[in-house]
Amino acid sequence: MKKFLIMAFVLTSMTVFGEIATLHVEGKEASAAGMRAWTPISLNVITPVGLPWGSDWDVYGFQIGLYNSVENFGGLQLGLLNVTDDFSGLQFGLVNVTRKIYGVQIGIINVIEDNDVPFLPLINCYF
Repeated sequence: MKKFLIMAFVLTSMTVFGEIATLHVEGKEASAAGMRAWTPISLNVITPVGLPWGSDWDVYGFQIGLYNSVENFGGLQLGLLNVTDDFSGLQFGLVNVTRKIYGVQIGIINVIEDNDVPFLPLINCYF
């Protein structure tokens, strides 16, 4: 468990700082790049009921909840149902659905819409 938490922290940190570094190299500020408000931690029961309140947040860090729905996500996402539009990191849940991904999904049903193999049980990934 300790190794898992350390790896989750490292993955989360790399994702958050990677997004910020990419904007810096491109010479853009977050607001100028059209990024929405973001948070490093999101705790949900069912999106939008959770902290932070609402569904108009991007998450770059850690998200846990029964139903997680985020447009842009980077880091570690844990839930029964995880739905994202643009994902990078690790999704862990019973059902994971995303349009495009740079990372790994672990669950009973894993769907990546923009992938050659859009559905795989147990594990699905794209790099």
